[in-house]
Amino acid sequence: MKKNLVYVIAMAGLGTRFERAGYKLPKYMISAAGATLFEHSLRSLPLEPAKKIVFVALKSHQDDYGLEEFINSSLGKLAGGADLRPPLEIILLDTPTRGQSETVMKARAAVSAGAELAIYNIDTRFNSDTLLEKLSDPAKKFDGVIGSFRLSAKDEKWSFARLGPDGAVAMTAEKKQISNNALTGFYHFTSADDFFNAASEAVSAGDRQAGEFYVAPLYNALIAAGRKFVLDEVRSMTALGTPEDIERIASHGFIG
Repeated sequence: MKKNLVYVIAMAGLGTRFERAGYKLPKYMISAAGATLFEHSLRSLPLEPAKKIVFVALKSHQDDYGLEEFINSSLGKLAGGADLRPPLEIILLDTPTRGQSETVMKARAAVSAGAELAIYNIDTRFNSDTLLEKLSDPAKKFDGVIGSFRLSAKDEKWSFARLGPDGAVAMTAEKKQISNNALTGFYHFTSADDFFNAASEAVSAGDRQAGEFYVAPLYNALIAAGRKFVLDEVRSMTALGTPEDIERIASHGFIG
């Protein structure tokens, strides 16, 4: 399998909600159900097509908690051994950014020309039976694959995608429930340049949603330019983003 995919994991948030709830560690180092949130979330990702994994985090977490050693150890465990894991790069920021898309932009120099890009964070864990297949087949991934799950209730805290008559993504939205296709936080671009160009334009224009620069809305400009994106509906999805989510996992475990 050709390895041309660069994962960028955005983990440069302050974790304010967890700090207020009394947690002392960065969110991704918190343990629940036998593993850290870092390990739970990264288990969602197929590592087979990965050329490299880039982590974007805060320098203060390296200084205070030994972030690099934590990542190296955790990723080696997930890959079945340090010699089996994809190459990794860690980018440390002095201050938080104004949102996930701006965080990922800090990794631009780490993503080689012609590479594919997949963005993820530490806010969810999912199980997909079809993601690896789609990422491996140009006829199935088109210009990118977006992870999704079916949401039956009204809950606008998520990102969403609406499909067109051809089954491709017609529109995305942040914190606005335009369909029952909620998004897992897995965002793939067959051309990394598509993301970086769209993100740069959004930041230059000050195009924020709920005060932040998010990734999901960037797809709309690319769709308008003729790009085609598809959903990968997961078998199960568990939220990891709040203290309440962690308490729920500790009591009831994971879904699926």
